[in-house]
Amino acid sequence: MSIAKQIFVRYRAEGHLRFAIPQELCQLQVAQQLEKELKQAEGIYRVDLHRRQKKLSVRYIEGVTHFQAVARALCEAVNKIEMQSSCCASSIAMAEEVFDEAEGWLKSKYQEAKETITALGIVTRGAGNAEPLLLTPEKEKFAIEFFTDILVLYLIKLHWHLIIGHWIRSPWQYRSEWMATIYMIFLLVRSKKPKK
Repeated sequence: MSIAKQIFVRYRAEGHLRFAIPQELCQLQVAQQLEKELKQAEGIYRVDLHRRQKKLSVRYIEGVTHFQAVARALCEAVNKIEMQSSCCASSIAMAEEVFDEAEGWLKSKYQEAKETITALGIVTRGAGNAEPLLLTPEKEKFAIEFFTDILVLYLIKLHWHLIIGHWIRSPWQYRSEWMATIYMIFLLVRSKKPKK
């Protein structure tokens, strides 16, 4: 059911309308956007949205606008908000698809590396007089960097819905998470820089 069809007129007087609105319109960002959209309509001079009571109060100037125009402006604002939220949902779905593809690629590369190591073990065991494989500093550095990259990609995949759904929308509220993320990226970039 469309959100606009869930809105009902609770009170009507000259220059004043009060609506009962659904829960979807009572979320902070949606409520702020709805108020902003309605204030832009001609003749409306005051919009109060009471989120806890699920009430929307609109005051307008009779003669400049009328009940039907206010109701039309409300429906247009709600439809615009609905379209934007569906666009956000589709972009989140696209991002999840990209990460699923990346995860598939990582799994295939992991499988290839595993098979290569198995084959290498067979070859080295076959050469009877060959020296055993030692963990040199270069090999150790490569292994640490490889597993660090895997860990970072896994953490991004694990927190992706939080980043898109919450952190970007309220950066100040999630400032600690942002600081930790930025610090992690700094450490990762610093580890990639060549040593002098």
